[in-house]
Amino acid sequence: MVGALAALLFLLFLASPSRAAEPKRLEEACRIAADSGMNLRQALPRLDRCERRTPKDYVGTIWVDYPHMPTDLTIAKTWRLVLDNHVSSAVDVWLIGPKGPPEHYSYDPNEPGREWGAGNYLSMLVSPMRPVSRIVVRLGDARSYSYVRAPKIARARSFVPIERDQAALYGVGVGMLALTILFHLSLFVAMRRRFQLFYCAHVGLLLVYGLSYSGLIHIFLPSLSAGANSAILSFSMVGATATGISFVIEFLGASTPRWLRRWAIGAAFASISMATLTAIMPDRWSYDFYALANLVAIHAILLTAGIVIRACIRRVSMASAIALAWAVPMGVSLMYPARAFGLITDAMLPDGLMMFATTLECLILSLPVASRIRSLRIEHERAHERHVMLERQAQTDALTGLANRRGFGEALARAAAGHGAPMPVALLVIDIDHFKRVNDHHGHATGDAILRHVAAHVARVAGSGAIVARYGGEEFVVALRNHDLMRAGTIAERIRISMGVTFDTETELPGVTVSIGVAAGFSDEIETILGDADCALYRAKNEGRNKVMLADGPLMYAAAA
Repeated sequence: MVGALAALLFLLFLASPSRAAEPKRLEEACRIAADSGMNLRQALPRLDRCERRTPKDYVGTIWVDYPHMPTDLTIAKTWRLVLDNHVSSAVDVWLIGPKGPPEHYSYDPNEPGREWGAGNYLSMLVSPMRPVSRIVVRLGDARSYSYVRAPKIARARSFVPIERDQAALYGVGVGMLALTILFHLSLFVAMRRRFQLFYCAHVGLLLVYGLSYSGLIHIFLPSLSAGANSAILSFSMVGATATGISFVIEFLGASTPRWLRRWAIGAAFASISMATLTAIMPDRWSYDFYALANLVAIHAILLTAGIVIRACIRRVSMASAIALAWAVPMGVSLMYPARAFGLITDAMLPDGLMMFATTLECLILSLPVASRIRSLRIEHERAHERHVMLERQAQTDALTGLANRRGFGEALARAAAGHGAPMPVALLVIDIDHFKRVNDHHGHATGDAILRHVAAHVARVAGSGAIVARYGGEEFVVALRNHDLMRAGTIAERIRISMGVTFDTETELPGVTVSIGVAAGFSDEIETILGDADCALYRAKNEGRNKVMLADGPLMYAAAA
């Protein structure tokens, strides 16, 4: 809801600005290249003749002439002039009128406490003392191609509500991007899918772009120069194409053929390489790499669009949602290189349009990403349930429902681990007497029914705290935690005596008797205890069966003769 409100606010901001307070754009008449030592008196005749126009790739001192004022500059009032030059060592502005000497203002783009505006505009205050008919700007050590958008001028007080609204709108957009990253990083901790990392990296670069474009980055880096801010803007915009295409091929997965994935990986590598080179390249090569970076970005954007469109045609899950999310930002992203190559004018690309597009993208794109994560979570839970079921089956005897040998060992190990110190434990090894004879006379179906009956009876008498398992064939094992030998022997005798009664009163099965061996000790010596109980069981059988025998002791209980 908050994200939708942010997008709506951006739309209103872009579509319906206040015309009364809107800054007026200065119309450029001429731009010339000159030596750094040229002064205003020498520059004016050349500007009038527009001699030696500045080419796009020029780096050095640039003079720009604005001979027509879009509005009358009221004398003795303060006006704000904003200039779009991302890279310059010094800015000088002259206000020229029909009478009197020119008024001079200087601006240092690299001063930490300088005035600045959203969009990386250089911002300065001027207070004309005479009528102004012409403005001349000198840019020192400037890159001609970076001076794109026309300067704007308005009364200083008119800029206050504009800057306030921009700060609120850009702040909401940047906040939404930051929250998106935190949300999906928290999901990555749970799901650990690679497309989540690419998505967070993509939104992270958009966040860096938003911080730089809005000027909020100066809160954290107050000494950041205009040139450094421009480098961050360029890197984040081109780099976002690399993470964007990487996200798409990971998100769509196997639906993208291998050859197309390799092409996309190459495009992503080219984008991130050009983003890095553009940020660190010396001035004399900057325009060439700037133009190449724009071409690489166009290639990556068009390739991403092709991959998404192909997925939509093939009805790949959630491909249409990705197409919807990236329709606007892809279109806007293509407008920037188009403007750089002169295919569209500056007026066709409103300030803040990319911020709106990136915010809208993240809001819409979060939906398919969250939906995919939800599907993965459901699949993960189902896989976990299947794993638990299989584990339970692997540890359970299918006939009796008791734990099997493996399940008994693991249950006993868990109980011992939860106790901390070695735990007192007693083991009962129970064997059905003459069970082979029962199978031979009554059949295996009856034998299986007897096994189930004995298992249920042993578990019921042993109690809820006991660990009961079918250890193999007709043999059962019971672990009694915190029991000594005599107490365990009492329970064993209870099991033996009541066994016959249950057959007489509860079933139509032939009755059987059991022999039981009992041993006790501590949980860190289970194998020894089990061996002792087994020996006691054999002694009970040798003594005539239907008996309880304690380990290393005499016959404890026997059937009444």
